[in-house]
Amino acid sequence: MEIPGYEIIRAIGVGGMATAYLATQASLGRQVVLKVLDTTNDVTSKNVERFMNEARIVASLRHPNIITIYDVGRHSDLIYISMEYIEGGDLKARMADGVAPQEALDIVARIASALDCAHKSGVIHRDVKPANILFRKDGTPLLTDFGIAKKLTIDHDLTSTGIFLGSPNYMAPEQAEDVPIDGRADIYSLGIILYEMLTGNKPYQADSVVDIILKHRQGALPRLPNDLRMFEPLLYLMIAKKPKDRFRDAESLLHYIRDMEQRAALHPAGPGRAAAIGETTGSTTRMPTWTSARPVAPKKTRIHSALLLLLVVAATGFGMLQYYARRLADAPIRPVEGLLPRVYVDATLDAQPGTRGAAPLTPASDDVRKALIWLAQKSLDDYRLVAPPNDNAYFYYSRLRDIDPESRLAEDGFKRIAERFAVLAEKEMARSDERAARNYVTIGLQLDPNNEALRELRELTRPRMEGLFDTIIRALARNEKGAS
Repeated sequence: MEIPGYEIIRAIGVGGMATAYLATQASLGRQVVLKVLDTTNDVTSKNVERFMNEARIVASLRHPNIITIYDVGRHSDLIYISMEYIEGGDLKARMADGVAPQEALDIVARIASALDCAHKSGVIHRDVKPANILFRKDGTPLLTDFGIAKKLTIDHDLTSTGIFLGSPNYMAPEQAEDVPIDGRADIYSLGIILYEMLTGNKPYQADSVVDIILKHRQGALPRLPNDLRMFEPLLYLMIAKKPKDRFRDAESLLHYIRDMEQRAALHPAGPGRAAAIGETTGSTTRMPTWTSARPVAPKKTRIHSALLLLLVVAATGFGMLQYYARRLADAPIRPVEGLLPRVYVDATLDAQPGTRGAAPLTPASDDVRKALIWLAQKSLDDYRLVAPPNDNAYFYYSRLRDIDPESRLAEDGFKRIAERFAVLAEKEMARSDERAARNYVTIGLQLDPNNEALRELRELTRPRMEGLFDTIIRALARNEKGAS
């Protein structure tokens, strides 16, 4: 086989529709990979179109974690793509040697960044698997093999024959169904890869392809070992069975990972680390202690006067702190930047008070009501609870209430939004972020003050300062005992 401008060295891989060769590009003297379409069988125009789409799609993507395409062309009956030659092997081989948790998280973050670039360009990969993640010599992971990717804007579907494309071990449940696929399918596949990197095993295994597909659709995600449990919330949001329960996009996944990495940097684990002030260690809480450089033993009466004054000041200060802490816990607060889901990070009920300022809905026809109910339900499913403005569940239920003040559906809708906030608050409690949980509880209780879950969470997320008074009393008692 000859292709002008290239010297073929050897074959390095055979795929379903193409063979990869290691070659030298004569004009630049560099090694490249030539991917040549298999024309020995009955090659249809659709196969040619799919193969050429890989070149066009990947060549249009500019990202440090996406493989580089140099050239695409035809010679005689040969159709080829010239691309970057990667010498560091693939993730499948690297996993055989074991991948450390932090390295696994870094690989997932980099590939998620590549997917974010692809998805924003209207491209889904649909075959994210370890063999399609390669490594440069410096360890940089690259996403490759977009051979079955497709533009979301293309009207015709190259898989209209009904045969699904992808690797069953890493394939999202919806890929085995006749439904539209979006970027969340790639997020699912990347989540399966993360699980395998952490544990060394695929989460779903079976003797047949059909059984594997069924497990992806119905099987529960196996628990991680105790020392890896901190990764479970991330995995649950990546490998949820329903796309609506996953990260809404790769960018949200990246935000979550950066938040995890920041927390790890702020609270590094390991022996020899000094506990932070007020940090819980075992069953006790380490509190700061104060010592005097030059202890003085004054007269007993002066000690009593000083202690009494200190007690009054401490009690007054404690009361004020408790008061403001309660005010802080109960006051409406904006959700904190960096929480999930981030589709309404900057929104509060105060920022969007009902439908004031919105155009009136007249006449109040059944079609209008049905449209509002449908839009509200879709917003609930997508966790667009109170943002973005004029396109969220709170907005649509408020409009429904405006045209029908007696609407039970609207009132029930507000309660369902509150339930969603309770779920979000519980997730933040599981992440030990009480302030974030308190923000969600505050908004939820404005919608449904009688929600029992939210009321219990409000008590759990109140600032815990009750131990301060006892600490002061004990300190005073020790000082008095020493003085006597």
